[in-house]
Amino acid sequence: MQLISLTANKDSFRSVHFKNETGLNFIVATQKNPESSDRGITTNGVGKSLIVALIHFCLGSSKKESLKKDLSGWSFTLTFKINNTDYTSERQTDKQDKIIFNGQEISITKFNKKFGNLLFDIPDGTSQLSFRSLLPFFIRPRKASYSYFNNPNAVKNDYQIQITNALLLGLDVLLVEEKFKLRKKKERIRNLVKELNQDDLLKDFFNQKKDATLEGQQVQEDIEKLEKDLKAFKVADDYYEINKEADLIKNEIEKAKNRITLIENQIQNIDESRKISPDIRRENIEKVYREASLIFKEEALKSLAELEKFYEHLTSNREKRLLDKKAELLRLLSELKLKIELKKSELDSKLKYLDTHQALDIVLKLKDKLADLKAKEENIKRYDALILKYQKAKIQTGKDFITSTEKTQEYLDDAKEIIKLTTDFFRELSKRFYPQATAGITVRNNDGDNQIRYNIDAKIKFDGSDGIGNIKLFCYDLTLLLKGFGHKVNFLFHDSRLLSDTDPRQLAELFKILNDYIKISGKQYVLTLNQNQIDEVKKYLTAHEFETIIDQNICLELKDELPEEKLLGIQVDMDYN
Repeated sequence: MQLISLTANKDSFRSVHFKNETGLNFIVATQKNPESSDRGITTNGVGKSLIVALIHFCLGSSKKESLKKDLSGWSFTLTFKINNTDYTSERQTDKQDKIIFNGQEISITKFNKKFGNLLFDIPDGTSQLSFRSLLPFFIRPRKASYSYFNNPNAVKNDYQIQITNALLLGLDVLLVEEKFKLRKKKERIRNLVKELNQDDLLKDFFNQKKDATLEGQQVQEDIEKLEKDLKAFKVADDYYEINKEADLIKNEIEKAKNRITLIENQIQNIDESRKISPDIRRENIEKVYREASLIFKEEALKSLAELEKFYEHLTSNREKRLLDKKAELLRLLSELKLKIELKKSELDSKLKYLDTHQALDIVLKLKDKLADLKAKEENIKRYDALILKYQKAKIQTGKDFITSTEKTQEYLDDAKEIIKLTTDFFRELSKRFYPQATAGITVRNNDGDNQIRYNIDAKIKFDGSDGIGNIKLFCYDLTLLLKGFGHKVNFLFHDSRLLSDTDPRQLAELFKILNDYIKISGKQYVLTLNQNQIDEVKKYLTAHEFETIIDQNICLELKDELPEEKLLGIQVDMDYN
């Protein structure tokens, strides 16, 4: 794939015609304020970074709301070549879910799938590998894409970072996918255990408070006993009526017992009263008589003998009344006791009936209890089965991890020449910049309990500084373009961010390397840069080098003095990242 042109449906747009389908293409920006060159399209920006965004837009990137908002009614067309065949891809800012590919409207999904098949050798059965995940290695889409050499997508997914780099370096990505799936399997097993651990019944098993086998045996015994009891139960239609009659008898017995207590208390009081007998001696009667004679006429008083006789009569009548009352109470007491005995007998009969004839709701409750026990038994069996499955899967996964690690090591031993091809070329490029620095690409087998199969790293000694880091990124991208595997992308597009904070002498060497390698490779290289960067590099190139490498390969010049000299030809303040 090589770029031919980027155009728009608006006359104000400064069309980008890539001068060399094979070779170098430079887009130069002249700005009053060079420090604003890396901010994308702002009031001071000329549109260098916007070109990158629009190329991605025409190649199926995600929707850009800023384009719809600030450039409504616009459409952009990218013309490119694959295997000597020209293609066009047009996308409208107001209808971003479709692309007009070679005059035919198709969905973004179909477009990306088509170009994934056209440009990349993506094995079946792999994930995270797609046209959109791989293309950024050849045209880094945003500022964050230049932070790490191996992560142009600026994602936090270590697995995706690894597998995309592995494919382009020619490594076996099926080994990557194999470990990824093994790790996922381990995670599923762990999640299964976690879910089981949330079950109230099974928590105790996981906490080792109960033995599942013994608990299961006990539950089975309880089920057998309850089933046996249910078979022996008889449900009586008159159960509730008999139960009600039994309750009434119980109440009658209780009332009779209460009356017996009252009667016994009355009898006791009678016996106590009989023990108390009035003792009035004759001299007391005489005294009373004399005192009375002073008040009443003598003829009105009876004789002392009559009074004594009257007292005796009263005493005998009182004794008779108490004895009669006692006899009456004793008879009643006897009747009540007999009644209680009869009622007890009747109550016993009804209770025996109730004991052998069960109520329907009692049977239903027992059946509910039986269902609960069976559910508990099923949970325990489920626990046993799942924990066994967990243990077997855990053991097997552990074996598979070891096998996969051994297989990977054998593969890396066999693939040394493939790895050497890329690492030697990377080292060759880096030595042009830093002859004394240790450099290379390393690929190691990751045997850790994680999703990463290969530890892939590109290293130039002291690459922690921004300038050296940029050079490492350049060497890595150029290695993938010229010596990489699994792709048919024949262009590399870098933004001027690549040149930031880099020594001008190193930048001069960068242009010389491009001149030496791109021309003879049949590939295409595009770079946006600022005029001040050209001026700095010019000091370290001969006049011939500057003219043949840079000046003759400038395909577009953008300026920020007037809106019509910028890419869009109009003044727009827009954030499209």
